[in-house]
Amino acid sequence: MPAAVCGGPKLSLTDALQMLLPLSCPLCGKGVPFDGTPNMFCCECMEKMPMIRGKVCRTCGAEVDGIFDSCTECMNSPKPPWTRAYALFKYTDEVLDCIHLFKYRGRTELARPLGRLAAGLPDADSPRYDCIVPVPLHWRRFLMRGYNQSRLFAEQLSKYLHVPVCSPLRRRRPTKQQAFLTKKERNSNIAGAFSISDSTVAEMCSILLVDDVMTTGATLREAAVVLLKHGAERVDVLVIARRQRN
Repeated sequence: MPAAVCGGPKLSLTDALQMLLPLSCPLCGKGVPFDGTPNMFCCECMEKMPMIRGKVCRTCGAEVDGIFDSCTECMNSPKPPWTRAYALFKYTDEVLDCIHLFKYRGRTELARPLGRLAAGLPDADSPRYDCIVPVPLHWRRFLMRGYNQSRLFAEQLSKYLHVPVCSPLRRRRPTKQQAFLTKKERNSNIAGAFSISDSTVAEMCSILLVDDVMTTGATLREAAVVLLKHGAERVDVLVIARRQRN
């Protein structure tokens, strides 16, 4: 007779579901989630997508070597408007493939493992955030895509951090895709692109601003400035991937 019937260890609900429902990695669809829970990447996919670990630059979220809290490039660059930056993965081809599936190919289920992993980035030194704010899409791009990947990512973060998602930011005008522009062109492209619909959302709040990728940081910088101008007490940023600059 089964152990549960004979008085042996009883199966948990999770164990029972795992026996009845096959688990598979939401990215490759083949491997078993590395931690045995639904909606998580398998070991093979995780090995292909290097997470940012060790000493991390508090200014840009990239890995650094040295004794300072910021990398050399950040120390030699103008201070950004945010207080601290978090990033989940290094900016590699495999990570970008995952983000492109999530962002452009309708693979919205990838928000779950990405959000769950990223929820572990804030630590004991992080403030208690009042709200999570996703970087918005212009309404035309939203209609074309059908969803805002940053909003879906923020909603998953909200579940684990127990912080509400707010969307006070608006795109005032459509902009070109930043990925195809130079640093100078990115700054010009995004300048003045954001407005705020309800300034009371930002007033005296500690805000976690989230997006999918940070390269030069132009988009996040512009969005953070708008939030701070409308009364935010502090803005930190969190992204799925950060281009390693050193």
